[in-house]
Amino acid sequence: MFSLRSLAVGVSAFGVAVALASVSHAVDITKPKMYPNKHGTVADFLPISKFCGTRKIKVALSDGWGGNYWRHIVRAEFEDEASKCSNITETRYTDGEFKPEKQIADIEGLIAQRYDAIVGFLDGGAAILKATREAMAAGIAFVPYDTGDNFPGKIGVDYVDRATESQKEVGEQAAAWLVKTLHGKGNVIMFGGTPGNPMTAAQVLGWKPYFAKYPGIKVLEAEPVPTNWDPALAQQKTAALIAKYPEIDGVYSETTGPIRAFLAAGRPLPAYVGQSLMDLSCLAADHPEMKMASIDAHTWMVRLALRKAVAAVQGFDEPEPSIITLPFTEDTTSKDPKLAVKCDKSMPMDSIPSSMLTKAQQIKALGGK
Repeated sequence: MFSLRSLAVGVSAFGVAVALASVSHAVDITKPKMYPNKHGTVADFLPISKFCGTRKIKVALSDGWGGNYWRHIVRAEFEDEASKCSNITETRYTDGEFKPEKQIADIEGLIAQRYDAIVGFLDGGAAILKATREAMAAGIAFVPYDTGDNFPGKIGVDYVDRATESQKEVGEQAAAWLVKTLHGKGNVIMFGGTPGNPMTAAQVLGWKPYFAKYPGIKVLEAEPVPTNWDPALAQQKTAALIAKYPEIDGVYSETTGPIRAFLAAGRPLPAYVGQSLMDLSCLAADHPEMKMASIDAHTWMVRLALRKAVAAVQGFDEPEPSIITLPFTEDTTSKDPKLAVKCDKSMPMDSIPSSMLTKAQQIKALGGK
């Protein structure tokens, strides 16, 4: 039978639960300075030991989609960075399976389980901000990474800060290399990732206006060709484009699928600028006639995001730059030895030379022993 005494006990228990929750997230996560508009390079990074603090915390990575080698390596980078703080008692990974509603549910689940800090790749873009706002309102530090320059949302409300390369700058870098390598004249194709993802959208803001300054450059497809960052899909789409266009002189892609399509078709390899990847390095080594440049694959950006989130939870200012300029890692048109091709055939072809993981860690992340 229901009684006033049982009601009092229930109210008391609820009060204890609220009090414990309040203690768990006692720090104002929006108070520490995060320097969201500060630009810099990897040389400006600091060790996470400066931000670990002493309070025991749980951290999580909410991925919008975890289906390729890049995401596997990013997850391993996140777990490696978290392992450097002895007071991080638990790490968790969730895969949104490229379904916005799934990632929202994942984040809401992490909120219910009282994780202290969450970092995330928000493939669903602004749709996911519903959940990140809920996390912030619950006192959980949320930091998205690889968002590009003008990701929607309000710092301090939707997330503590974002850690990102300037994807507009990446688009400009790729376009500038193609213009230089093609001497300002030729037909180019620009590939993208998943439809609507923030990285590709930001790159367009860099390469479109850059190419517009060079009338001799013709972009054959007005918008980036979506590939889901899947080499097989990129190869399939490139095969159709080869049949459609008799002359393709330059390509930007974050997978090697397009190169394999040209090889399969027996067509001359175009000037190729892409993202650091062992398969790309070794294809360039095997085909020295190919002009190739690679840009750092920034799998380590998740480490910066985690440092920002942990610092906010522990109440520390975090002075590292939030917007990172990515370096070129290889360029066959350059005489700089630092930009030499980095093919290592003892490594998996889906490993990434620019990763901050050791060779052994990458092999394990990619399913090896």
